[in-house]
Amino acid sequence: MQLDSFLSTFVSMFVVVDPFGTAAVFLALTKGMTLAVQRKIALKAVLIAILILLGFSALGSPLLHHMGISLSAFRVAGGLLLFVTAFRMIMGFHDPDQLSSERTSYKDLSAIAVFPLAIPMLSGPGTITAMVMFSTAAQTSFDYASVIAATVLVQGAALACLIGASALAKFLGPTGYGIITRVMGILLAAMSVQFISDGLHGLFNL
Repeated sequence: MQLDSFLSTFVSMFVVVDPFGTAAVFLALTKGMTLAVQRKIALKAVLIAILILLGFSALGSPLLHHMGISLSAFRVAGGLLLFVTAFRMIMGFHDPDQLSSERTSYKDLSAIAVFPLAIPMLSGPGTITAMVMFSTAAQTSFDYASVIAATVLVQGAALACLIGASALAKFLGPTGYGIITRVMGILLAAMSVQFISDGLHGLFNL
């Protein structure tokens, strides 16, 4: 069961985070910065994202219980939210050119590590939703540890993509980034439909 939890969490998180697409945005936002500054921003963003996700993994279950929300209901709501994220990915709403203007919003450009990199790209609503669902559904401490390990591994992959963003840009190009992002969007859409289906089965005992 641990392997199933690990693989499910890793695939879901990887698709939602989309390290390749995030790297393209990162490159646009840090254009003209030195490699040392880029690495500092990338590390800061990933660390913030990990802390946010770990916090929700620990507090997700007690919060749902306190609010009287069943896991099935959360799966339906989470599935709908993930579908919106998938739709945005497929339609190209994460175009780096659209987000590069964020640079002008900050006196301290390192603030982009918090927004939009850590939130919402590395640990946005879709990622947080997936994290809460998987951590809440974990049946044993080993399953929970697998969820945490998969999450950290995905963030590690995102860090590697951010640091190697320039090399990825040369290798993939705009067309490559667009293809990868849309394919991941389609996978996420299918995954969200499955979450909704599982949630409806639980709610109505189908």
